[in-house]
Amino acid sequence: MAVHVAIVTGPYDRLILEGRKTIECRLTRQPRPPFGCIVPGQRVFFKRSSGPFFAAAIVDRIWMTDNLTPAGVDDLRKRFNDRIHGQADYWQSRRNCRYGTLIWLRDVWPCSLSPRYRSQNMRAWYTLEDDADPLNAPSAKPRRRHGHFDITLTAGSLRQNQVRLTEVIDRFPRQCLGGSTRTEAGEAITLHLRGGETITTDIVASKKMFRWRGWKTWFAESGLAAGDRLRFTPIAPRAFSVTPIVKSTR
Repeated sequence: MAVHVAIVTGPYDRLILEGRKTIECRLTRQPRPPFGCIVPGQRVFFKRSSGPFFAAAIVDRIWMTDNLTPAGVDDLRKRFNDRIHGQADYWQSRRNCRYGTLIWLRDVWPCSLSPRYRSQNMRAWYTLEDDADPLNAPSAKPRRRHGHFDITLTAGSLRQNQVRLTEVIDRFPRQCLGGSTRTEAGEAITLHLRGGETITTDIVASKKMFRWRGWKTWFAESGLAAGDRLRFTPIAPRAFSVTPIVKSTR
C-alpha cells in the first residue's frame, strides 16, 4: 500500500491540526499525483512548504475527475470549501484545471516523522512505496525519551480479544486512564497498527487494558500466537505505532 507526502502552504497546517480542514483538494492541469494513485486507507504525511512535517492522517474516501471545467471548479468551491478552506486566490488560480482529486481525511494527529523520499523543486505531492512509511519500519526511532516497549501476548489475550497493560501501564499518559464506563473515559490514545487501521481508544485503569476490543481481526491478519509480542513505539504525546513481533522459532 502506498504512502503519500503532501506539501502545504499558508494557514492550512493550523486548519488541518485543528480538525477544521477535513478535505484536501488538489487541482491540476496535467494528471499529477495524487490523481489516479491514492485510495482509502492509505496514509498521508503533511509537510509545511520549506518547513518540517507536522501531521499525518488516513484517507477516508476520495473523489476524482479528469473532466473539470471552470464551472466545475466553481461548483467544488461552493459545495466543499467549508471543509477545504481554500482562499479566493487559490480557487481563481485553479479555474482552468482539468484534473481534480478530493481527499477526505480521518484520524489526523500531530506528527514530525518523515517518510524517506527525495524532495524535488515545485512538487507538492509525492506518492511513495509502502517501505518509505516510517510507521512501517521495524527500526523506526522512538520519539520519546523512554523509547519503545513490548507486550507479550498470552493465550488469554488472544482468546478474549484484548491487550493487557499490567507491566507497562506507567508508559502511557496518566490522563489517558479512564473509568470502567465510556462516560468516564480518559483522553484518547491513537494507535497505528502496522499493516492495519488506525484506532483511538483510552485505557480502563481498573483492568489495565485498552478499552477498544477490536483486536481479533488484526491478531489473525498478523499471524500472532501466544508468546508473540506487540512493540509500542511512541511517536507523539498520545500516539504509538504498534508492530507485531513474531517468535522466530515458529
